[in-house]
Amino acid sequence: MEERFSLPPPPPPPPPQPYDPDSPKLQLPYVGPGTYVVQVPKDQVYRVPPPENARIAESYRVSPRKGKKRSCCCWCCVCLIFFIIILIILGAIIGGLFSAVLKPRSPIFSVQHFQLKNSSHPIYNITLKVKNPNPKVGIDYKEGGDVSLSLKKKEIASGDYPSFYQAHDDSKEFRLALKASKGTLPKEVDESMTSMKKKVHLTFKLTIQVPTQMNTWVLQSGTIIYDVTCQVKVDTLAKNTRVLSQECETKRQ
Repeated sequence: MEERFSLPPPPPPPPPQPYDPDSPKLQLPYVGPGTYVVQVPKDQVYRVPPPENARIAESYRVSPRKGKKRSCCCWCCVCLIFFIIILIILGAIIGGLFSAVLKPRSPIFSVQHFQLKNSSHPIYNITLKVKNPNPKVGIDYKEGGDVSLSLKKKEIASGDYPSFYQAHDDSKEFRLALKASKGTLPKEVDESMTSMKKKVHLTFKLTIQVPTQMNTWVLQSGTIIYDVTCQVKVDTLAKNTRVLSQECETKRQ
């Protein structure tokens, strides 16, 4: 018979040594400042993020700021549009009240004198009278008014309408100096100037377009443009020219 032998069990581990405060401590070597390269084994590098992730993260970080700026700009634009709409509505209300309460009337125009100054640059001197028929409303004639003179549907002279303020129930006379168009004078005008035996009558068309603004107290209208057309007949363009007849019509745009 075979004899079996068993190995004795391993001895138990030694008990832990008690902590001795007087025992010498573990001393670590001193490492000075500098640049060090830490090598990590490749099998421990689990994942390296691609460079696109950095750009995506940056875009997410910056986009909220741009959104705030855009929202502020949009809000400012909305407020500005809203303010302009309110101004337009208020202007329409005030203009409606002005017209409904005061009922302003258009100015009345008439030609007082007509004269042609013959020189190297002919000038038509026309004395115009304008009357404000409104008892409580003044008229402010703005800059930018145009005046033209025509003969047989052809413009022969032009000029500017003066700017001034006219009080209520007031009449004013002033002279318009219209410069003749380039070129020679029309044949009919030359005959009327030089004819000594008989007077050559001529009919001119005077056209005026002038922007105005009516006001009284604290109320003020918007810009009102008047179109004035006068048919003026004179006896001669020689000395002592007289206005034989005239017909003026004023329209409001």
